[in-house]
Amino acid sequence: MRVYREIGLLLMGLVYHGHAAVPEAWPYWPEYHKTPLSEIRPQEWQEQDHIIDGWDWSLPPSVEPAPNGLMAVKRTQNLKRSLNGFLEPVDLPMNPTVTLWIKWKDLEPVEGNYQFDVLRTRVEEAEQLGYSVVLRMLFSATNFAPEWIQDYDIPIREEHKKSKMINYEVSHPEFHNRYVGLIDALGQSGIPNMDALKGAFLGYASPSNGDEGIGPHGVDPDTVPHVIERLDAWGRAFKGVEHKVFMGGISQHGLDLGFGIRRGFVEMYLYHIPDELLGQSVDDAGYLFVDDSVDVLKRNIFHGEENEEYEEAWATEKRDFRFGPNTDSYSYRYFTSNLRLLQMQSNYVLYNSFSIMPEQMVWVGQTLGRTVEDSPDIWCSLRESYVRRVGPVKNFERWLYQRDSEGFETEPAVKIDQAIEMWMVEPGSYYDYVARKGKQIGLAVDDRWCGGGPVDVAIKVTYFDVGRGTVDVGVRTRKGGARKRIKLTGTEKLRTATFFIDDAIFNAKGMDYDLIFHGSGAEAVLSFVRVIRVGKL
Repeated sequence: MRVYREIGLLLMGLVYHGHAAVPEAWPYWPEYHKTPLSEIRPQEWQEQDHIIDGWDWSLPPSVEPAPNGLMAVKRTQNLKRSLNGFLEPVDLPMNPTVTLWIKWKDLEPVEGNYQFDVLRTRVEEAEQLGYSVVLRMLFSATNFAPEWIQDYDIPIREEHKKSKMINYEVSHPEFHNRYVGLIDALGQSGIPNMDALKGAFLGYASPSNGDEGIGPHGVDPDTVPHVIERLDAWGRAFKGVEHKVFMGGISQHGLDLGFGIRRGFVEMYLYHIPDELLGQSVDDAGYLFVDDSVDVLKRNIFHGEENEEYEEAWATEKRDFRFGPNTDSYSYRYFTSNLRLLQMQSNYVLYNSFSIMPEQMVWVGQTLGRTVEDSPDIWCSLRESYVRRVGPVKNFERWLYQRDSEGFETEPAVKIDQAIEMWMVEPGSYYDYVARKGKQIGLAVDDRWCGGGPVDVAIKVTYFDVGRGTVDVGVRTRKGGARKRIKLTGTEKLRTATFFIDDAIFNAKGMDYDLIFHGSGAEAVLSFVRVIRVGKL
């Protein structure tokens, strides 16, 4: 790993450039290593004030995952394969989930003869092994559909770009009617009402593997009759449990039926900025914020992401070097993508069956699916990136907000190169800042969290130990103001300080400050601030 004394150069913006950077270009994240599920452990929770080097993802051991926070850590594409011996025990504070990728030809090998008894057995096996189930049925491609469909002379769909898949024209009546028939039969089987089945993917057809999308490319799906009929079929099949259905794209008709959504490319962690339908907006000062009045969030329906492209193969010519020529940047991308999916308030995420930042992954599992009313922690990732046609985009925030004001001005700090040129980034600005610096930095707690207090909390401050001086942390309590102090010693390391505050009161309104950081002798350089409720939620 990089010698930390180079942090001073980073703060001045003098960093490595180019996309063939050595591992030292991402010095604050672990080297690439795949930790299998069986070896993943939570970060240790400590009950007293302390400082550690690096990141701190710990939560009190009493924190349990939200019932709808689903961590898909296993997947299978073989309906005939028993899950006994395949699903390994997961003794972690998360909801382990298996995704069943099931091809139409395996569900209906003979026309009209459905294999729902086998599917039901797989769901039961998963439940017995402590797993939830997400169903992903695949229909459109010629290698998904049963052989007997060839008897109906269904044409091949023309794709809008180069395709690795050969898809049937799913709007053709012979295909469409049989698709709807299978979904109706699924509803009649009773499988949608099984407790262990937590989600079912409703897609369309795509040039990539997996029936992505919800309707024809470039067309409003709510104007396409056969798409509406597909959506209505799923509504019938999942009547009473519509929240389990999630779409591969957005349809207002589907949302009105009670369906959720799943995107699937959070590895490109700056995408969907802005996106009105997802509640992702940028204010006039450049701060990214969430409008939780949008349908996807206010209804608390299935809201999924995928953070799973971390095998070595993604850094090879076979996969077009999607994330660069090597795995050096993977941990930084994994870290940032995890923050973004939580910032977007997702409640489902598909992972590999390993982690490259295992302690952070456990933390995601403990907080996924939470709302501001029941979240065990709130946080602010102080950062800045530059998005095409938007400009500066500041911070990833989850109910803890940093805003500049007179006397509390900040600047972006600690410049980190992006490994590739992501399409949504402003040309020439292929880098992120992963901290903000200032003489004083103010943060506001969402007024809905903990009802303003008083509440016992732990405050975790991840900062860069630059210069010599102090950073005081000020908080109101029932007994008056409380102050904690970070001593800057010039180690030039990334460190995390933890402070326990009894009876904290967060009664400032709106964006008025509940936490104030004041630097003396040196500026405060903050990367990540987390406030954790201590005690019963």
